[in-house]
Amino acid sequence: MRILLLVGVTCLAVAAQAPVARITNATRPSAPDFQIGDRFEIVVTGTAGQPVSVRTTLNGRTDWGPVIGRIDSNGRWSTSGQFEKSDFGDWSEVWTVGGRAAASVLHFSVDPPCLESGQRGMMAMSRIRAVTCDTAGGTRTFATASDTEPFRTPDGRVIPGRLRSGRTAEQFQMEFMESLILAPAGNAKILRKGQLGARAAALIQNLIGENALTGDEVRNVLSIIHAACERPDRIAQAEKDPSATLLLLRRLADATEQESLKQDIAKTVAFVQAQ
Repeated sequence: MRILLLVGVTCLAVAAQAPVARITNATRPSAPDFQIGDRFEIVVTGTAGQPVSVRTTLNGRTDWGPVIGRIDSNGRWSTSGQFEKSDFGDWSEVWTVGGRAAASVLHFSVDPPCLESGQRGMMAMSRIRAVTCDTAGGTRTFATASDTEPFRTPDGRVIPGRLRSGRTAEQFQMEFMESLILAPAGNAKILRKGQLGARAAALIQNLIGENALTGDEVRNVLSIIHAACERPDRIAQAEKDPSATLLLLRRLADATEQESLKQDIAKTVAFVQAQ
């Protein structure tokens, strides 16, 4: 994804507002999708001065990005670019402004520029998907990248491919924790009871960094914490200090306006304090 512009655009008032993110097709404004070669624009709105970060998932691989900018004095941050061949596949973006997730997750696909009247064939194996079709430039093949290949985020950062070997125990734990957080709601309960203690909160915090979580992901985190702290007799003494866990729970509570979710977090706080 080649980034062409990173600017603040004027318009909105400075008053506090819930963050909103949207992506538009600048090449084919009326199109409901994107194709390789299309230009895009992403606009994020929120309260002036607040930091902006983005969690990007492409074909099942996720990058929990750092702060990449701040909302300008007019309440906006924006970036634009062009989708390239390496961007083929299914995308999702969770934008965070001032510690709160934007109102909706951006889901979209970047497809090959196949001619509607041309020949087309597709092959899929695990996460790899390949399409061969007729384009304006002749017959071409497009394939999604493997986990070992790098990919580019909307703000232009290049994320290295995942190592097949040589990963540390810490990296394995982080990948496992990510799978639990991003799992369909409720599936995080597979964590063994009392396995991690306070270590679970530290792993979660290190993983998500500046990024906020969706409501379902927060509920998965609550399930993880319950499982990690439920059997104190199985937890190493060094992992029994609840400070990091309570700090994470306070952060989650501050980042949501859902009353039911705040209540669930409060119950988890009480559970951790009682252990």
